[in-house]
Amino acid sequence: MPVSICNEMIFSILRPRAPESHKGCFGKLLAVCGCEAYRGAAALSVLGALRAGAGVVTLAAPETVIQSIASRILESTFLVLPDDEALLSAAAKSSACLAGCGLPDNDSTARLTEKLLCTVHGTLVLDAGALGSIAEQPELLCTANGSLIITPHPGELARLAHTDRKQILADPAKAALTCAKRWNAITVLKGHRTLVACPDGRLFRNTTGNAGLARGGSGDVLAGMIAGYACAGLSALDAALCGVYLHGLAADRCCARLSQQGMLPEDILSDLCRIYLENGL
Repeated sequence: MPVSICNEMIFSILRPRAPESHKGCFGKLLAVCGCEAYRGAAALSVLGALRAGAGVVTLAAPETVIQSIASRILESTFLVLPDDEALLSAAAKSSACLAGCGLPDNDSTARLTEKLLCTVHGTLVLDAGALGSIAEQPELLCTANGSLIITPHPGELARLAHTDRKQILADPAKAALTCAKRWNAITVLKGHRTLVACPDGRLFRNTTGNAGLARGGSGDVLAGMIAGYACAGLSALDAALCGVYLHGLAADRCCARLSQQGMLPEDILSDLCRIYLENGL
């Protein structure tokens, strides 16, 4: 039976910052996200990571993406792509790396994902385009040099597992656990009650969130939050648990303010800050 993620669990993981802290205490995150068609995904994932507490966040993206969002996200630094040498150097030095939000599902992304799997020594979070691009070669996930977190929805997991979405939905717990063990990856299977599966057989079920999250961009914020928590020093499992639970809890608060119909993914980050305050962070 899965363990329900709860408030007590999450705030036993998250601790107040020490008074003498500096940005280096909370890591360096490299976010490889966004393309011309999906510029907002880069912005939302970076904002999620910053609100999760990452020390320094660098967005690696095409110049058109960076120009679109640089004036809105003042806290991020930027690395203009394509520049493989600079990208892989930054990846090797990062505490955590996020790849896939807003990336196209193509051969170029597949090559990039393969290189990041071999290069990142910290935690690597793969979402969206990064997962879709390697769906024909899911065994590449086993080559991860550091800790690995994947954040598929049922359709994406079905592609990776070479099955169909109906089979995933028929027994999502079994599917998530099987894939977590097969690829040695913390597997966040997104859905109405998101599951977090571990390679060692542990399984957690989220208890927060609502249908107001059923819109484009919600997954980008979630992936960014998970990567941000990992960057700030949490283990891959703890980062996934905190990201999933707090993303949903903030969405529940946001729904009470703005309605399921009208709330937007970026709106939940204000509610996340209020949750931190209530819990002494």
